[in-house]
Amino acid sequence: MEYLGLLFEFLFLFAAIYVYMLCRGFVGQADSNGFIQKNKQILRILSIALIAVMGFNIFLHLKQLFA
Repeated sequence: MEYLGLLFEFLFLFAAIYVYMLCRGFVGQADSNGFIQKNKQILRILSIALIAVMGFNIFLHLKQLFA
């Protein structure tokens, strides 16, 4: 069960990284006037916050597994 939680933490981390890259323009998007374009600033802030939280959770999870 511990490994399943760690897997989901990594999935959320990768999803947040993808949303951040999408907002910055590193990943192509089909609709330039869509949802991403209108809410770019708030999505960047939220994705950075999610990256920070998931990174800290993964660190604590790995620390607990190897202790």
